[in-house]
Amino acid sequence: MREESRRHSGVRIGTLWLGLLLALSGPRAEAYPIAPMTLWELTLEAELIVWAEVEAVTTRAFKDYDEYKLSGFEEGVARLRVREVWKGTAHPDERVEVAYSPSTSCPAPPRYEQGLLVVAFLTRWNGTWSTVGLSYGTRYPTNNDEAQAYRRVVELAVKAQKQASPRVPYREDEQALASAPVDWEVLAASHPATRWDGLFRLVPTGDVVRDFYVGGVDRSVRLSPEQRETLARGFVMHPPLDRSLPMLLLPLRGHASAEVDAAAARALETVLLDSGPSRWALLAFDLLRERHGEPLVPRVMPESEDPITRAWESAQPGGVGARSKAVSSLPEEWRRFKQRRRLSPKLLPLPVEPPVAGVGGETPL
Repeated sequence: MREESRRHSGVRIGTLWLGLLLALSGPRAEAYPIAPMTLWELTLEAELIVWAEVEAVTTRAFKDYDEYKLSGFEEGVARLRVREVWKGTAHPDERVEVAYSPSTSCPAPPRYEQGLLVVAFLTRWNGTWSTVGLSYGTRYPTNNDEAQAYRRVVELAVKAQKQASPRVPYREDEQALASAPVDWEVLAASHPATRWDGLFRLVPTGDVVRDFYVGGVDRSVRLSPEQRETLARGFVMHPPLDRSLPMLLLPLRGHASAEVDAAAARALETVLLDSGPSRWALLAFDLLRERHGEPLVPRVMPESEDPITRAWESAQPGGVGARSKAVSSLPEEWRRFKQRRRLSPKLLPLPVEPPVAGVGGETPL
């Protein structure tokens, strides 16, 4: 059922793409939707996955005018010096050149920043390397722990995908290969670096900025107590302070844990003070109220019936309904909730800013 929903949403995504290209051509057209790609899909489609240093970034002219007109953009070239190969064939210190369009914002391009270490998901196109999933396909670990988390998740995906179909090409066995093992999704969701990748497969409707890609897809009921405990440990160790806060609380519904409750309260306190109310913070608040046994009344978010307008609304910070009365009243609701529950949550330290913004789960739509 989930794969069928994804296929149907793919048709809708194509329509949105075309419509937004036409409708969002004015000043507000910072980006149009890119179908989300998690580390599972990126690994599946990539021929070569490397952890590499971005040694140089240059631009080059197209060979002739027709070639330029066909692409519409200038061409950038990133030269990568390979450190490790996680899929495909290359050797350490080999140089790999990747062509891309750095000047575009619609759709969001891959990001290659000279001097930084990048996890790049690459495939051959017209005889040159290109990036799978555009901005979803370049990731920038901030330290060795994050690099190890990416390595572990990618290598496990490579192994699982080979076992799913060792000899049948992807297009002939799409459903088997597109279905990631739940253990893989839980593993990805348990580490902050790869958290969005696991959670978007587990509970895609929890991402209020990208929920228009899917409809009613929620697999949290399939998690075992052990899997939920794994997510709970990751939550308590590294409470999320972004859109993954409600995404992580969703699969933990019904999983009693005073530590999770306390961590969620601290996260929400920090979020509201640092970035203010948003649609995803409101969802996290409702899920925390539910964990405290408070009855919930479903909130109806105002949204346009037009899919193009709704896509644009979803792309704004906080998602659909971010400017609604329900969201604007969140600080006061949160104050009353703390008073009722006699909570005095301490602020959490803010995370280190990523070296490169707008990639992976933070890709602008």
